[in-house]
Amino acid sequence: MARLSDDDVVRLRERYAAGDSQAGLAQEFGVSQTSVSALVTGKTRADAGGPLAVGSPRPRRASAPASASPRVRLTDALVAQVRERVGAGEARAEVASALGISKASVDSIMSGRRGGAASTRAGALDDAARARIRTAHAAGQSQSAIARELGTSQQMVSKVLRAADED
Repeated sequence: MARLSDDDVVRLRERYAAGDSQAGLAQEFGVSQTSVSALVTGKTRADAGGPLAVGSPRPRRASAPASASPRVRLTDALVAQVRERVGAGEARAEVASALGISKASVDSIMSGRRGGAASTRAGALDDAARARIRTAHAAGQSQSAIARELGTSQQMVSKVLRAADED
């Protein structure tokens, strides 16, 4: 990164005050955007001269009011609707938008992590699943492969194996 002279700092601050973006100035002066921010606000090199920014000279983007997207409770009916629509081939992002939930929620529902699907956490694995985990691991199968086969996470497979080692 370039070490800026006091004259460079003054020019950078003047350009920022005139409306140039921090990212553009950073690229032009060969420094990071974070460095530009610290320079224009006076957090660093305050004594170099030039106008110091107080807040942003440009209006910030309008953010949506907090009440614009209230949290939607995932009811059994909503979960069923998500599964049905995604199962019919509708894009997950479209389903999320239409139902007022996030795409991450749709992904969680479809993977079984959320929404009433039978839990596959280690505490919910039955004895047969635990035995299959131990047998597959003893045969040299990776924890990730075992997890995929049983529809659980690698962390849960690891937890089962650690518990078996402690017994």
